[in-house]
Amino acid sequence: MATVGRIIVLLWADILALYAMYIMMAYLTDVWKLSFTRAAAIVNVFWGVVGILPLLLQFIVDTVMGNYWMLLISSFAYSAGLGFLTMSTPPVLAKAMGTCTFGVCGHITSWGPFMAEQLNEGGEIDEGTFWRFFYSILAVIIITIVAVIALPYIKPWSIRFGIPAICTLVATLLFFTGSCSYNYFLPQGSPLTTFVRVFVASTSKFLYASPKDVNKLYENPTFELDLVPHTRSLRCLDKAAIIVPSKTLEEQQKNRWRLCTVTEVEETKTIIRMIPVWLTFIFCGVVSSIGFTYFIEQLDHLNPKVGRLKVPPIVLLWFYDQAKT
Repeated sequence: MATVGRIIVLLWADILALYAMYIMMAYLTDVWKLSFTRAAAIVNVFWGVVGILPLLLQFIVDTVMGNYWMLLISSFAYSAGLGFLTMSTPPVLAKAMGTCTFGVCGHITSWGPFMAEQLNEGGEIDEGTFWRFFYSILAVIIITIVAVIALPYIKPWSIRFGIPAICTLVATLLFFTGSCSYNYFLPQGSPLTTFVRVFVASTSKFLYASPKDVNKLYENPTFELDLVPHTRSLRCLDKAAIIVPSKTLEEQQKNRWRLCTVTEVEETKTIIRMIPVWLTFIFCGVVSSIGFTYFIEQLDHLNPKVGRLKVPPIVLLWFYDQAKT
């Protein structure tokens, strides 16, 4: 399958680009002469958005454009963002960081699913496809090692960002040349749509009282998914499953934004109950942010020599990245 190589080439460019972005802290403090606090704020905002934005992009992929278009648009944005960084001028830094953020998040969202769509074409992977995939992954590993060793020895920051920008652009164009041979799948809808539907339906029936008998709430037993039993918490959302007496059930079933099943309501309740747990991960984010700020600044000022061997600081970044996985 020739399409596999064109998709994996995006991963090659990603590796170079990400390791260039990892040293953004040193770039802001050494080249722009920003204080540690301001530079850390910029870097933390960048990586914070990278962690959150894929949720929104996944919703767009599932409901509007599909994985191919998200991957293509984000790849061009990635190339443009790295190109702006090579200019090293203040007016374009915000544009560069914004487009790079969209590029990184687009690849996080769609690269894996799009690759899976191509490999699942016939249900089985032939021997030729397997070996092409194997050699492509091997090439990715080799490029990672070369990038880790070579990038620290490049002094001009414009070239440090320029090489990943050129590689990303070339990878994007190669990916685009295979557009006629990819497998395309239409958006199948997002689970987040159900979450929003429940809130819209419950709000539209705000004046209706929830029935005391939960069996009077709407449920569709013909759903392929397993039914979720009703719970007594967050009963305000139960109004989304109220069957309005002024209209027939058939009429209400046609408008999915006004009538939801008990199962959909309970799934929404489950998401809401998980929010306090998610909030506790803010503290984990505070700790992990040290890896992109204080850790980078320490690397930039340490003695890189181990005996006669000079260890590039970015090698420690590679070990840090591998330790996380």
